[in-house]
Amino acid sequence: MRLLLTSLFVISGILFSFGQKKTSILIAEYDENAASNNMQHLVRYNFVNGALSGKETVISVPTKKAGTSGDHVRFDIGKNTIYKNRYVITGIGNVIDVQTKKLLVTERGELIACRGDSIIFHTNDIFKGKYYSVLNIKTEKYAKVENANFNPIQHPDVEIDETVKPFTITAYYVNGKKDLLVKDAGYGQPQPLVGDDVKRKMKLFWLDRSFFLYANYDKSQQNISIYKVGLDKSIEKIGDITEVPATSPNDFFELSANNEILYSCSRGKFLIDPKKKLATKILFEMIGNSFSVESDENSKYGRSIKFESTEIGKKWCKTDNSKTINGYGAFQNDMVIGPERYPQGVVVWNNITKKWTTLEINSLEEIVGWIEE
Repeated sequence: MRLLLTSLFVISGILFSFGQKKTSILIAEYDENAASNNMQHLVRYNFVNGALSGKETVISVPTKKAGTSGDHVRFDIGKNTIYKNRYVITGIGNVIDVQTKKLLVTERGELIACRGDSIIFHTNDIFKGKYYSVLNIKTEKYAKVENANFNPIQHPDVEIDETVKPFTITAYYVNGKKDLLVKDAGYGQPQPLVGDDVKRKMKLFWLDRSFFLYANYDKSQQNISIYKVGLDKSIEKIGDITEVPATSPNDFFELSANNEILYSCSRGKFLIDPKKKLATKILFEMIGNSFSVESDENSKYGRSIKFESTEIGKKWCKTDNSKTINGYGAFQNDMVIGPERYPQGVVVWNNITKKWTTLEINSLEEIVGWIEE
Protein backbone atom coordinates (compact mmCIF):
# COMPACT_ATOMS: atom_id res chain seq x y z
CA MET A 1 0.00 0.00 0.00
CA ARG A 2 2.83 2.40 0.92
CA LEU A 3 4.57 1.63 -2.41
CA LEU A 4 1.30 2.27 -4.25
CA LEU A 5 0.81 5.66 -2.54
CA THR A 6 4.41 6.65 -3.27
CA SER A 7 3.95 5.75 -6.92
CA LEU A 8 0.74 7.77 -7.08
CA PHE A 9 2.50 10.83 -5.59
CA VAL A 10 5.34 10.53 -8.12
CA ILE A 11 2.92 10.18 -11.03
CA SER A 12 0.86 13.13 -9.75
CA GLY A 13 3.99 15.27 -9.50
CA ILE A 14 4.99 14.40 -13.04
CA LEU A 15 1.50 15.18 -14.35
CA PHE A 16 1.47 18.47 -12.43
CA SER A 17 4.81 19.52 -13.94
CA PHE A 18 3.52 18.66 -17.41
CA GLY A 19 0.42 20.72 -16.71
CA GLN A 20 2.48 23.81 -15.91
CA LYS A 21 2.69 26.31 -18.75
CA LYS A 22 5.58 28.76 -18.84
CA THR A 23 4.81 32.10 -20.42
CA SER A 24 7.54 34.74 -20.64
CA ILE A 25 7.62 38.46 -21.27
CA LEU A 26 10.78 39.79 -22.94
CA ILE A 27 11.86 43.22 -21.76
CA ALA A 28 14.80 45.35 -22.89
CA GLU A 29 16.55 47.14 -20.03
CA TYR A 30 19.37 49.66 -20.00
CA ASP A 31 22.43 48.75 -17.98
CA GLU A 32 22.87 50.81 -14.81
CA ASN A 33 26.09 52.18 -16.35
CA ALA A 34 24.60 52.65 -19.83
CA ALA A 35 25.73 56.28 -19.98
CA SER A 36 29.33 55.10 -20.12
CA ASN A 37 29.19 51.54 -21.53
CA ASN A 38 26.11 51.83 -23.82
CA MET A 39 25.01 48.36 -22.67
CA GLN A 40 21.49 46.99 -22.62
CA HIS A 41 20.03 43.65 -21.60
CA LEU A 42 17.21 41.57 -23.08
CA VAL A 43 15.64 39.98 -20.00
CA ARG A 44 13.10 37.16 -19.87
CA TYR A 45 10.59 37.21 -16.99
CA ASN A 46 8.95 33.80 -16.61
CA PHE A 47 5.41 33.11 -15.39
CA VAL A 48 4.01 29.69 -14.51
CA ASN A 49 0.24 29.44 -14.17
CA GLY A 50 0.03 33.19 -13.63
CA ALA A 51 2.76 33.46 -10.97
CA LEU A 52 6.17 35.02 -11.53
CA SER A 53 8.73 32.20 -11.28
CA GLY A 54 11.99 34.00 -12.03
CA LYS A 55 13.96 35.85 -14.66
CA GLU A 56 17.03 35.35 -16.82
CA THR A 57 19.12 37.50 -19.13
CA VAL A 58 18.84 36.36 -22.74
CA ILE A 59 21.59 38.59 -24.14
CA SER A 60 23.56 41.74 -23.33
CA VAL A 61 24.52 43.94 -26.27
CA PRO A 62 25.65 47.56 -26.75
CA THR A 63 23.45 50.18 -28.40
CA LYS A 64 26.58 51.51 -30.08
CA LYS A 65 29.67 49.60 -31.18
CA ALA A 66 33.18 50.96 -30.78
CA GLY A 67 34.73 52.04 -34.06
CA THR A 68 31.42 52.32 -35.93
CA SER A 69 28.91 55.12 -36.36
CA GLY A 70 25.17 54.87 -35.90
CA ASP A 71 23.14 52.40 -33.86
CA HIS A 72 24.31 48.83 -33.25
CA VAL A 73 21.34 47.08 -31.60
CA ARG A 74 18.25 48.99 -30.51
CA PHE A 75 14.95 47.77 -29.09
CA ASP A 76 13.47 51.25 -28.65
CA ILE A 77 13.27 52.38 -32.29
CA GLY A 78 10.27 51.22 -34.29
CA LYS A 79 8.24 48.08 -33.63
CA ASN A 80 9.70 44.82 -32.31
CA THR A 81 8.41 41.58 -33.84
CA ILE A 82 8.57 38.04 -32.47
CA TYR A 83 8.66 35.29 -35.10
CA LYS A 84 8.07 31.59 -34.51
CA ASN A 85 7.82 32.17 -30.76
CA ARG A 86 11.61 32.46 -30.75
CA TYR A 87 13.19 35.18 -32.88
CA VAL A 88 13.13 38.85 -31.82
CA ILE A 89 13.30 41.21 -34.81
CA THR A 90 13.95 44.78 -33.69
CA GLY A 91 12.53 47.86 -35.39
CA ILE A 92 15.90 48.59 -37.03
CA GLY A 93 16.42 45.03 -38.31
CA ASN A 94 18.48 43.21 -35.67
CA VAL A 95 17.60 39.57 -35.01
CA ILE A 96 18.11 37.72 -31.71
CA ASP A 97 17.51 34.00 -31.22
CA VAL A 98 16.00 33.72 -27.73
CA GLN A 99 16.58 29.96 -27.50
CA THR A 100 20.29 29.96 -28.38
CA LYS A 101 20.83 33.48 -26.99
CA LYS A 102 22.62 34.54 -30.18
CA LEU A 103 22.67 37.87 -31.99
CA LEU A 104 22.13 36.79 -35.61
CA VAL A 105 21.88 40.12 -37.44
CA THR A 106 23.48 43.47 -36.62
CA GLU A 107 22.82 45.15 -39.98
CA ARG A 108 20.13 47.83 -40.23
CA GLY A 109 17.15 47.17 -42.48
CA GLU A 110 13.39 47.41 -42.72
CA LEU A 111 11.54 44.15 -42.03
CA ILE A 112 9.59 43.21 -45.16
CA ALA A 113 8.31 39.69 -44.51
CA CYS A 114 8.76 36.47 -42.55
CA ARG A 115 8.26 33.39 -44.71
CA GLY A 116 9.12 29.90 -43.51
CA ASP A 117 12.82 29.85 -42.66
CA SER A 118 13.43 33.27 -44.23
CA ILE A 119 13.30 36.75 -42.70
CA ILE A 120 13.47 39.38 -45.45
CA PHE A 121 14.78 42.93 -45.05
CA HIS A 122 15.09 45.99 -47.28
CA THR A 123 17.92 48.52 -47.04
CA ASN A 124 17.66 52.03 -48.47
CA ASP A 125 20.83 53.84 -47.49
CA ILE A 126 22.49 56.88 -49.04
CA PHE A 127 25.90 55.18 -48.76
CA LYS A 128 25.06 51.47 -49.12
CA GLY A 129 22.34 51.83 -51.73
CA LYS A 130 19.01 49.95 -52.05
CA TYR A 131 18.81 46.17 -51.82
CA TYR A 132 17.10 43.20 -50.12
CA SER A 133 18.71 40.85 -47.61
CA VAL A 134 17.56 37.49 -46.28
CA LEU A 135 18.31 35.71 -43.01
CA ASN A 136 17.96 31.94 -43.20
CA ILE A 137 17.11 31.04 -39.60
CA LYS A 138 17.93 27.37 -40.22
CA THR A 139 21.51 28.00 -41.34
CA GLU A 140 21.82 31.36 -39.50
CA LYS A 141 23.23 32.83 -42.74
CA TYR A 142 22.44 36.46 -43.56
CA ALA A 143 23.17 37.70 -47.07
CA LYS A 144 22.35 40.40 -49.60
CA VAL A 145 20.14 39.29 -52.48
CA GLU A 146 22.15 39.75 -55.68
CA ASN A 147 19.21 39.26 -58.06
CA ALA A 148 18.21 42.81 -59.08
CA ASN A 149 14.70 41.62 -60.02
CA PHE A 150 13.99 40.12 -56.58
CA ASN A 151 10.90 41.81 -55.13
CA PRO A 152 9.14 40.07 -52.23
CA ILE A 153 6.56 42.82 -51.76
CA GLN A 154 5.05 42.46 -55.25
CA HIS A 155 4.82 46.17 -55.99
CA PRO A 156 7.29 48.75 -57.30
CA ASP A 157 9.55 50.80 -55.07
CA VAL A 158 7.51 53.85 -54.08
CA GLU A 159 9.37 56.70 -52.40
CA ILE A 160 8.51 60.04 -50.84
CA ASP A 161 10.79 62.89 -51.84
CA GLU A 162 11.13 65.05 -48.74
CA THR A 163 13.77 67.33 -50.26
CA VAL A 164 11.11 69.39 -52.03
CA LYS A 165 8.17 71.34 -50.58
CA PRO A 166 5.50 70.11 -50.86
CA PHE A 167 6.68 66.49 -50.85
CA THR A 168 6.14 64.28 -53.90
CA ILE A 169 5.57 60.51 -54.21
CA THR A 170 7.08 58.56 -57.12
CA ALA A 171 6.98 54.89 -58.16
CA TYR A 172 10.17 53.29 -59.52
CA TYR A 173 9.94 50.10 -61.58
CA VAL A 174 12.66 47.49 -62.18
CA ASN A 175 12.63 48.23 -65.94
CA GLY A 176 13.74 51.80 -65.24
CA LYS A 177 10.34 53.39 -65.66
CA LYS A 178 9.18 55.90 -63.04
CA ASP A 179 5.78 57.47 -62.40
CA LEU A 180 5.03 60.61 -60.40
CA LEU A 181 1.98 59.49 -58.40
CA VAL A 182 1.44 62.50 -56.12
CA LYS A 183 2.59 66.04 -56.96
CA ASP A 184 1.53 67.52 -53.61
CA ALA A 185 2.04 65.08 -50.74
CA GLY A 186 2.00 67.80 -48.09
CA TYR A 187 4.68 69.07 -45.76
CA GLY A 188 5.16 66.20 -43.36
CA GLN A 189 4.89 66.04 -39.60
CA PRO A 190 6.44 68.92 -37.58
CA GLN A 191 9.96 68.16 -36.42
CA PRO A 192 10.57 67.84 -32.66
CA LEU A 193 12.32 70.75 -30.98
CA VAL A 194 14.64 68.51 -28.96
CA GLY A 195 15.85 64.93 -28.98
CA ASP A 196 17.92 62.68 -31.18
CA ASP A 197 15.20 61.83 -33.70
CA VAL A 198 15.12 65.24 -35.35
CA LYS A 199 14.23 63.89 -38.78
CA ARG A 200 10.78 62.33 -39.07
CA LYS A 201 10.26 59.99 -42.02
CA MET A 202 6.82 59.77 -43.60
CA LYS A 203 5.64 56.19 -44.12
CA LEU A 204 3.31 54.59 -46.63
CA PHE A 205 0.83 51.86 -45.67
CA TRP A 206 0.16 49.35 -48.45
CA LEU A 207 -3.40 48.03 -48.72
CA ASP A 208 -2.48 45.54 -51.46
CA ARG A 209 -0.14 45.37 -54.46
CA SER A 210 -1.68 48.41 -56.13
CA PHE A 211 -2.93 50.83 -53.45
CA PHE A 212 -1.44 52.54 -50.39
CA LEU A 213 -2.39 55.10 -47.75
CA TYR A 214 -0.41 58.14 -46.66
CA ALA A 215 -0.92 61.12 -44.34
CA ASN A 216 -0.83 64.54 -45.98
CA TYR A 217 0.03 67.37 -43.56
CA ASP A 218 -0.99 70.82 -44.80
CA LYS A 219 1.37 73.80 -44.75
CA SER A 220 0.38 74.76 -41.19
CA GLN A 221 1.19 71.15 -40.17
CA GLN A 222 -1.91 71.21 -37.93
CA ASN A 223 -4.30 69.38 -40.26
CA ILE A 224 -3.98 65.92 -41.80
CA SER A 225 -5.77 64.37 -44.76
CA ILE A 226 -5.54 60.60 -45.22
CA TYR A 227 -5.34 59.67 -48.90
CA LYS A 228 -5.59 56.40 -50.78
CA VAL A 229 -3.33 56.33 -53.84
CA GLY A 230 -3.14 53.78 -56.64
CA LEU A 231 -0.32 52.87 -58.98
CA ASP A 232 -2.76 53.90 -61.70
CA LYS A 233 -2.34 57.47 -60.32
CA SER A 234 -5.81 57.52 -58.77
CA ILE A 235 -6.09 59.62 -55.60
CA GLU A 236 -8.99 59.40 -53.13
CA LYS A 237 -9.41 61.26 -49.85
CA ILE A 238 -10.40 58.96 -46.97
CA GLY A 239 -10.80 61.45 -44.12
CA ASP A 240 -9.48 64.54 -42.29
CA ILE A 241 -7.91 65.00 -38.87
CA THR A 242 -7.80 68.58 -37.57
CA GLU A 243 -6.16 70.53 -34.72
CA VAL A 244 -3.09 68.30 -34.58
CA PRO A 245 -0.60 69.22 -31.80
CA ALA A 246 3.00 69.66 -32.95
CA THR A 247 4.73 67.76 -30.16
CA SER A 248 4.49 63.98 -30.45
CA PRO A 249 6.37 60.83 -31.43
CA ASN A 250 6.47 59.95 -35.10
CA ASP A 251 3.03 59.11 -36.49
CA PHE A 252 2.36 55.74 -38.13
CA PHE A 253 -0.16 53.35 -39.66
CA GLU A 254 -0.60 49.83 -38.29
CA LEU A 255 -2.95 46.87 -38.28
CA SER A 256 -4.80 46.31 -35.02
CA ALA A 257 -5.19 42.92 -33.39
CA ASN A 258 -8.56 42.76 -35.20
CA ASN A 259 -6.89 43.53 -38.57
CA GLU A 260 -8.33 47.03 -38.64
CA ILE A 261 -6.22 49.89 -40.01
CA LEU A 262 -5.17 52.36 -37.32
CA TYR A 263 -3.43 55.69 -37.72
CA SER A 264 -1.63 57.10 -34.69
CA CYS A 265 -0.69 60.76 -34.38
CA SER A 266 -0.50 63.41 -31.65
CA ARG A 267 -4.28 63.91 -31.98
CA GLY A 268 -4.86 60.30 -30.91
CA LYS A 269 -5.64 57.00 -32.62
CA PHE A 270 -7.98 56.81 -35.58
CA LEU A 271 -9.73 53.90 -37.25
CA ILE A 272 -9.21 54.23 -41.01
CA ASP A 273 -11.94 52.74 -43.21
CA PRO A 274 -11.01 53.11 -46.91
CA LYS A 275 -14.34 51.63 -48.10
CA LYS A 276 -16.53 53.97 -46.07
CA LYS A 277 -14.03 56.84 -46.42
CA LEU A 278 -13.85 57.49 -42.69
CA ALA A 279 -11.15 58.41 -40.18
CA THR A 280 -12.82 57.87 -36.80
CA LYS A 281 -11.22 58.59 -33.45
CA ILE A 282 -11.34 55.53 -31.21
CA LEU A 283 -11.94 55.53 -27.44
CA PHE A 284 -10.45 52.11 -26.67
CA GLU A 285 -7.78 50.41 -28.73
CA MET A 286 -7.91 46.64 -29.04
CA ILE A 287 -4.37 45.43 -28.38
CA GLY A 288 -5.03 41.72 -28.83
CA ASN A 289 -6.16 38.65 -26.91
CA SER A 290 -9.29 40.38 -25.50
CA PHE A 291 -7.30 43.27 -23.96
CA SER A 292 -8.07 46.92 -24.74
CA VAL A 293 -6.57 50.20 -23.56
CA GLU A 294 -8.12 53.65 -23.39
CA SER A 295 -6.75 55.60 -26.35
CA ASP A 296 -6.46 59.03 -24.74
CA GLU A 297 -4.62 59.51 -21.48
CA ASN A 298 -6.74 60.92 -18.68
CA SER A 299 -5.01 63.61 -16.58
CA LYS A 300 -6.36 62.08 -13.35
CA TYR A 301 -5.69 58.36 -13.70
CA GLY A 302 -3.84 57.58 -16.91
CA ARG A 303 -5.59 54.93 -19.00
CA SER A 304 -8.29 52.40 -18.26
CA ILE A 305 -7.36 48.82 -19.18
CA LYS A 306 -10.01 46.22 -19.98
CA PHE A 307 -10.08 42.46 -20.41
CA GLU A 308 -13.14 41.12 -22.22
CA SER A 309 -14.92 44.48 -21.73
CA THR A 310 -14.35 44.46 -17.94
CA GLU A 311 -12.03 47.06 -16.44
CA ILE A 312 -9.07 45.43 -14.69
CA GLY A 313 -7.25 48.59 -13.66
CA LYS A 314 -6.13 52.12 -14.42
CA LYS A 315 -2.45 52.69 -15.19
CA TRP A 316 -0.16 55.40 -16.48
CA CYS A 317 0.83 53.33 -19.49
CA LYS A 318 1.19 53.55 -23.27
CA THR A 319 -0.79 51.81 -25.98
CA ASP A 320 2.02 51.38 -28.50
CA ASN A 321 4.25 49.22 -26.28
CA SER A 322 1.56 47.25 -24.42
CA LYS A 323 2.01 43.55 -25.23
CA THR A 324 -0.43 40.66 -24.85
CA ILE A 325 -0.65 36.93 -25.32
CA ASN A 326 -3.46 34.54 -24.46
CA GLY A 327 -4.51 35.48 -20.89
CA TYR A 328 -1.55 37.81 -20.19
CA GLY A 329 -1.03 41.55 -20.69
CA ALA A 330 2.10 43.62 -19.99
CA PHE A 331 2.00 47.41 -19.66
CA GLN A 332 4.55 50.11 -18.97
CA ASN A 333 4.08 51.51 -15.46
CA ASP A 334 4.89 55.21 -15.18
CA MET A 335 4.91 57.66 -12.30
CA VAL A 336 3.51 61.01 -13.41
CA ILE A 337 4.20 64.26 -11.58
CA GLY A 338 2.77 67.25 -13.40
CA PRO A 339 4.24 67.35 -16.93
CA GLU A 340 7.02 64.92 -16.02
CA ARG A 341 6.78 61.13 -16.24
CA TYR A 342 9.19 58.51 -14.96
CA PRO A 343 9.06 54.84 -16.05
CA GLN A 344 8.86 52.62 -12.95
CA GLY A 345 8.91 49.26 -14.70
CA VAL A 346 6.22 46.96 -16.04
CA VAL A 347 2.95 45.64 -14.65
CA VAL A 348 1.52 42.30 -15.78
CA TRP A 349 -2.08 41.09 -15.42
CA ASN A 350 -3.16 37.51 -16.07
CA ASN A 351 -6.51 35.80 -16.38
CA ILE A 352 -5.46 32.85 -14.20
CA THR A 353 -4.98 34.63 -10.88
CA LYS A 354 -6.75 37.78 -12.13
CA LYS A 355 -4.12 39.84 -10.30
CA TRP A 356 -1.41 42.35 -11.16
CA THR A 357 2.30 41.59 -10.83
CA THR A 358 4.76 44.48 -10.67
CA LEU A 359 8.17 44.08 -12.30
CA GLU A 360 10.38 46.76 -10.77
CA ILE A 361 12.75 47.82 -13.54
CA ASN A 362 14.83 50.91 -12.91
CA SER A 363 15.98 51.46 -16.49
CA LEU A 364 13.19 50.27 -18.76
CA GLU A 365 14.03 50.49 -22.45
CA GLU A 366 11.14 48.65 -24.14
CA ILE A 367 8.55 45.92 -23.65
CA VAL A 368 9.48 43.56 -26.50
CA GLY A 369 6.81 40.85 -26.42
CA TRP A 370 5.65 37.45 -25.17
CA ILE A 371 6.77 33.90 -25.86
CA GLU A 372 5.43 30.67 -24.38
CA GLU A 373 6.45 27.04 -23.97
